[in-house]
Amino acid sequence: MKPNTVKIVIGAFVLVAICRFPAIAATPSIEIRFCPASAIRTYPLESRRELQSLLLQNVAVVNHGKAAFDVKAIELELLQAGQVLDSKKLDGKAIERFADRGARAQAAGVFKQVAFQFCGDNLIAPSIKLAGPKLEKDQALLVTSQVFAFNGARDTLRVRVRGNVAGRATEETGTLPIKSEFARNTYIFPLRGVSYVGWGASFHTGHRWAIPEEFALDIAKMGGDGLSHKGDGTRFEDYYAYGTEVLASADGRVIGMANDQPEDTSAMQRPDESQEAYSTRLREEQAVRLAKGGILGNYVMIDHGKSEYSLSAHLQPGSVRVHVGDQVKAGDLIGKLGSSGNSTEPHLHFHVCDSEDPLISAGIPVNFSNVTIQWADVPRPIQSGDIVIAK
Repeated sequence: MKPNTVKIVIGAFVLVAICRFPAIAATPSIEIRFCPASAIRTYPLESRRELQSLLLQNVAVVNHGKAAFDVKAIELELLQAGQVLDSKKLDGKAIERFADRGARAQAAGVFKQVAFQFCGDNLIAPSIKLAGPKLEKDQALLVTSQVFAFNGARDTLRVRVRGNVAGRATEETGTLPIKSEFARNTYIFPLRGVSYVGWGASFHTGHRWAIPEEFALDIAKMGGDGLSHKGDGTRFEDYYAYGTEVLASADGRVIGMANDQPEDTSAMQRPDESQEAYSTRLREEQAVRLAKGGILGNYVMIDHGKSEYSLSAHLQPGSVRVHVGDQVKAGDLIGKLGSSGNSTEPHLHFHVCDSEDPLISAGIPVNFSNVTIQWADVPRPIQSGDIVIAK
């Protein structure tokens, strides 16, 4: 996430530096890399029973050595205090599937199109070719989207890769810390009143599978008929959430914003369009938007300290009330809910992440201080589909 006396002085300095500091360690022949690289975060499935969900987004096995590395098996282990409590094994057939999938995705330009999903070039450098199970020099095997559910606590994820190098059995390991805490700052919900969270951190909606928005919320409002709009939903003004005031979720400093991005009604589902037809059209149009950039639409990015940054996206054009450098307080008006950028209908996309870049970053789960969840029998984190009442 540089006369003779001078030469003598510089030479003496270099000699001292060489004597005092050890050489930098060479890159290992076989390297296990993660994305995100700093930690992997859990999200509750059922809080009362301490049931947690965990998603390993990406792990890559990279061969930097001259000798080929033939990958035979990969084990994913969850540990607590050094003890293995959960494990999953990927056999030869699974490895072959990941190898084929990665090579095809790289050839199709997926890693450039959705660079945020692979930590830019930090996971797979441009000089690395995806392949497998047999990895020649500067080739890598990429494993994605590995899911775990467990009771209690886990503090480490360990990856064991077994294979052969020049006929000799070899095992390589890599570890990643597991974090099971929410954001360190205190946050309030970014809309007042009653809202519907269509997408949250649950696995059956799309956010969880994308690194920067893994714990993001897509927030709308519902009418008495259970729909998010009145009429046929072809106009932005038909949507109950459209124009709703969007609030700063915590104290902080504005570090990014846009206020001139257009809204496009053609991105919404047409009244006579089937879900299948719309999904196909949407994927094609989203690929175009990703290539052009501007998928956030109008947005506000706030630095809240403690390496936590909030993003409020898809705001109405011309509605943003703050500028870069402004200091805001929790509850301050920052804009109005709209449908700019990569938006399928008027809603607020909200997430907290660990970097100033809202895309090349990793999501952080948030537990809001001022919400009640309808039908929840005890206080708990928000899940996809929840109706939320913000006090």
